[in-house]
Amino acid sequence: MHRPPLTRTAALLLAVLGAVVLATSATAGVGWSRISGPSQPGNQLGLARTADGVLHVIWNRGATNTSIFETRLSAAGKALGTSTVAAGWNGNGGLALLTMPDGTLRLFAAGTGGINTFTAPAAGKSWSAQTGTSWGGAVAEASAEIGATLTKDGQPVTAWRGFAAEGVPAGSIPQNGYEGGMGESFLATDAVTGAVVLSGETNAGEGGAYVQQVLPSAGPRVLVPPLAKDWSVSTSGRIGASGVFFANADGKTVRLSRYRGNSRTLAAGPYFSSALCAGPQGRLWVAWGDSNGLFVTRTSRAAGSLEPVQKLRIPSGPGLTYLQCEGSVGPLDLFADAGGFWHAHLLAALSVHTAVARGKVTISVHDAGDPVASAAVTIAGRHLKTGASGTVSISLRPGHYSATVSAPGYATASASVQA
Repeated sequence: MHRPPLTRTAALLLAVLGAVVLATSATAGVGWSRISGPSQPGNQLGLARTADGVLHVIWNRGATNTSIFETRLSAAGKALGTSTVAAGWNGNGGLALLTMPDGTLRLFAAGTGGINTFTAPAAGKSWSAQTGTSWGGAVAEASAEIGATLTKDGQPVTAWRGFAAEGVPAGSIPQNGYEGGMGESFLATDAVTGAVVLSGETNAGEGGAYVQQVLPSAGPRVLVPPLAKDWSVSTSGRIGASGVFFANADGKTVRLSRYRGNSRTLAAGPYFSSALCAGPQGRLWVAWGDSNGLFVTRTSRAAGSLEPVQKLRIPSGPGLTYLQCEGSVGPLDLFADAGGFWHAHLLAALSVHTAVARGKVTISVHDAGDPVASAAVTIAGRHLKTGASGTVSISLRPGHYSATVSAPGYATASASVQA
């Protein structure tokens, strides 16, 4: 299994909000539930959400011969049931899952003969193998992690060890593939331009990782420093917004870049596991961590600032090796491989700021700098709602007060007020 401790990298994003955050939500006690494991947990989960809000999680036990399973989670993160996708599966490699334009599900699984594909209705539960169709051969068969995305016109694209292929059955783009080596390959699509971007490990000799557009034509290759062999890069497009972002943690710093755009160093620390996934309205969810803890945040709609960072305890196990996530409906479903894959469901965090002038208290509620309208504010026994600007004002007698703020999809926040 190609999984050294410092192989999985993704994203910590953008600068801290310019204003002082006066309220955050404490989530250190978030609950974890096991998806797979504890032994032979598999290398990678397939994650896709259908129109009903259900998140479909594909996993295997990681040994040959094994079985592939589907666990369904509600939009609130509650388990809805588990079904068998394939029994006696001859493979323990990567899994990637897509929700197709017609609402059905398509699974790609590294195994016998290369990448194989299975289909299911939107509800999942009942899976069928597409027999006689596989691609990538022995190289894809042994892939620890694979990538999949949809083109703007709804065609599936898969990636493995530097190769990329469009369609089912697939054709290579190009025939000889891109950079590869023994590492992972991941894909993301720009929702506006339709560009498909591949990230993966560079060939031996260069080390490190790279990001490159592969469709509709080849774009420039971007090397990701520091070029440390066996480290990889996570990519994500945005929902309803332009740009493909990629990020890497190298055990010393965490960086975020936009493909063919700016790059910045975001944090220093021994982070070696992280995940990057799309949230609603152009936001990006990010999670990162090391053996001491996990950290989660979400960007603004413009991906230019951050919510308050939430710190989580690591699920019990021998140590953190890999993170994956899905956040398209608002909350984050985070998956951590720590002696098997564990799942946690997190709400977004609010920022609450207060200002006092001539006996009037103004409370501002934002999400990574974006105003939150209709947030419920309780202070001094009064129940108020923020307006379109995310603010509400109240006249109070001199004294100390505590304000509680809540909004659908967000963790409750609080702030102290000295009037």
